[in-house]
Amino acid sequence: MDLRLRRLVRTPYSEQFTLYREEGEDIKTVGKLDLHFTEDGVYGTFLFWDPEAETWDEERLQSFVDGLISDLCEPAGMPETYVIEYFVPLLDSYRYFTPAEEVD
Repeated sequence: MDLRLRRLVRTPYSEQFTLYREEGEDIKTVGKLDLHFTEDGVYGTFLFWDPEAETWDEERLQSFVDGLISDLCEPAGMPETYVIEYFVPLLDSYRYFTPAEEVD
C-alpha cells in the first residue's frame, strides 16, 4: 500500500496528519493521525478507513503503527513509549464542520 502523510497542524506539543493515496490524478484520503507529545511518551488517535486495512491481522497493523511512530517521532528525539488508539470509523456518518472557506 503506497500511503503518504501530510501534516495538517503542528503545535509545540502535538501534530495532526492526514494519510492519503494517489490514485491516478485523484487523491484519496484514507486516514488521520493525531499525536500528542509528553515527557513520558507519545499519545495519539489513529483513524483509518481504508477498506484494505480491514483485512490486516494484528501483527501487520502493529507493524504499520510502529513504522508510523518511528518515522514521525524518532528524528525529533521523542520517547519510544507510545499509546495509540486505533479505530475504523464508518464514513457514512462522517461530517466536517468549519466556518472557514475551503482552500485548494
